[in-house]
Amino acid sequence: MDRTSFLKKLLLIDGGKDAINELRGGPGSKAEDERNQPRIPFTFLRPPGARMEPSFLAHCTRCDLCLVACPEHIIVKAVEPLMGSGTPIVNPFIRPCTQCGKCIEACPDAALLATEDPRMGRAVWHAETCLSSTEIACTKCVEACPLGAKAIETVSSGGITVHVETCTGCGFCVHACPTEPKSLHLEGRPPVPLRGHPRPKVRDAR
Repeated sequence: MDRTSFLKKLLLIDGGKDAINELRGGPGSKAEDERNQPRIPFTFLRPPGARMEPSFLAHCTRCDLCLVACPEHIIVKAVEPLMGSGTPIVNPFIRPCTQCGKCIEACPDAALLATEDPRMGRAVWHAETCLSSTEIACTKCVEACPLGAKAIETVSSGGITVHVETCTGCGFCVHACPTEPKSLHLEGRPPVPLRGHPRPKVRDAR
């Protein structure tokens, strides 16, 4: 399974259970035969302005208003319990996030806040498949980034560097990357163990 297919499966198929099994090296997983191969950690993207877990889980009432408000329709419900079943996550495979803030404006429960860090995650570069690591001067990811060289840029020795303190994890670079598998993936926040999940807040319907 290539990197792109793996990440899609992690977020969207069977609640990510098969992909998580791959990560953990469970029975029947390829990881049993690939112990020395680098593996992508289990992370996911919350919408911009999300509180840190588990504070987000405690405030989010699963009202779905952020899903409705998103003009890009990239906010979906999490089905994997480790992500908080029914809570909003960003699916970067649909299209990039424009960081418009509509989801924050729509949130009635202070789970998403304009005062919180707007970064959803960060882009991670893979030199082994990137064209700019060879003699091909590909800069499509840099050109696509709304923040440009502030977040991602080419380096004189060849390749790409991501400035993690600036990168928002919007996904424009990933969508622009011409390689297959993609030479960048988005790394978000790790899950909180289920025992650390607070009971969801119940919003007064009045």
